[in-house]
Amino acid sequence: MNKVTVEEITQDLINYLQRVKAGESFVIFQANQPIAKIISAKSEGISDAFDAFRSRIISEGMDLDSDEIFANVRDYTPTPEKPCW
Repeated sequence: MNKVTVEEITQDLINYLQRVKAGESFVIFQANQPIAKIISAKSEGISDAFDAFRSRIISEGMDLDSDEIFANVRDYTPTPEKPCW
C-alpha cells in the first residue's frame, strides 16, 4: 500500500483518484500519523475474499483438517491462572 501525505493528495486529487480506480491503494498520513486509507470501491472485502477461498477449496476438493492446521498454535501469554514464574 502506498503512503501519501494530506498535502500531496490535496494538490493532485484527480490523479490519485484515477490511480485508485486502476487498483492502487493509499494510506494518507498527516504529521507522520496514518489518518485514512483509500481503496477502490471495487476492492474485495474480507467476506468476499473468504467466500472466494471457500469456493476454491470446495471446487478443488481439498480436505483441510483443522486439527492438523492448528496443531502447533499455542498462546504462551502468561495469565493469572498460569503465571510465568
